[in-house]
Amino acid sequence: MNKGKLEYVAYLVLTIAVSVFILIGISKAANAQQQTVFVECTTGEYPDEVTWQILTCNGGILLEGIAPYLGAVVLPEYYQIAMQDSYGDGWNGAYLYIDETEYGFLSDVDWIDSIGTWPQDFKDTIIDIGCLTIGLEELNINTFKPIYYFDILGREVEPTNGFYIVSDGTLTRKIYIHR
Repeated sequence: MNKGKLEYVAYLVLTIAVSVFILIGISKAANAQQQTVFVECTTGEYPDEVTWQILTCNGGILLEGIAPYLGAVVLPEYYQIAMQDSYGDGWNGAYLYIDETEYGFLSDVDWIDSIGTWPQDFKDTIIDIGCLTIGLEELNINTFKPIYYFDILGREVEPTNGFYIVSDGTLTRKIYIHR
């Protein structure tokens, strides 16, 4: 082999090696933001009323289930938890455990003393795990046009005055409306 061909082959090998190392680094960085965790939903008093989903920040379903449930999921750094109760009075002692964190949907509420409303008014809620903070500093308020408005319990509502969680179908943020 002449010297020119040898240099060319060495250049190709070096280019391929560098490309492989870059791809491995990118893959590890992407996977570093994800972790596999155990998920458990306990039974509570009325398990037939309990459903839930773990969602990506833009609403994609990562995992969904009923009570009882035991399994695992690969979670991104930020996600949302949607919890539903078909009767509307909360989960009555059922809890969703993601890794070591416990989430209850009005499981320990004394309805008469604390909320002062009919229990059947609370059919679902959304818990945000970091999604509301993604990219807010880069968000141009002129291009963000909310189409969904949620109250603090995660129910979709028509906005009036107050605090809301809003989404344009992709991004989600917290806002305050005062008219």
